[in-house]
Amino acid sequence: MGINLYRKLFHILVGLIIYGLSYKISYFSLGLILILLWTGLSLFEFLRLFFYKYLPLKFLWLPLLKEEEYKKISDAWYFLAGIFFSWFILDLKYFQIILLILTLADPCASIIGYYFGRIKLKSSKTLEGSLAFFITSFLILFFNIKTLFSSLYLCSIILSLVEAFTKRDNFWIPLIGSLYLKILG
Repeated sequence: MGINLYRKLFHILVGLIIYGLSYKISYFSLGLILILLWTGLSLFEFLRLFFYKYLPLKFLWLPLLKEEEYKKISDAWYFLAGIFFSWFILDLKYFQIILLILTLADPCASIIGYYFGRIKLKSSKTLEGSLAFFITSFLILFFNIKTLFSSLYLCSIILSLVEAFTKRDNFWIPLIGSLYLKILG
């Protein structure tokens, strides 16, 4: 199974749009938008799973699905659920950091792992992809939080392990990262 760059670009684009909105609208309004997006996607997922043949524009959304997602809830649903829980748990500054980590480090890990990965960890995850995730998340944390170096290092290690060894990392990365930053902050 090859890497789907369309999926990765969509992942990055949606995350950056939400990140940009976090600077333009109130934090409460952002939460309302996240709820609406998640509710709309939940409805779409229901229709996709149970009324697939009636949904239009398949050429737009079908390439966003992994093969194993055809009969399951998509990673996009978990992505929005994870972001929403982060919004609920964190203040704006930490929410933006977790959103950047999910938006940039996760696709970076996937791309590096696919093209340069040699050492398999679990299913399609590689050590090289996890190292790319670690470096990207550490840099995002380092440039956004002025705190103990060891705390940032530990957070990056925890999130890298979550990315490497969980099936629904789009949900678990923001949730576990949010809980860690909530305790740290």
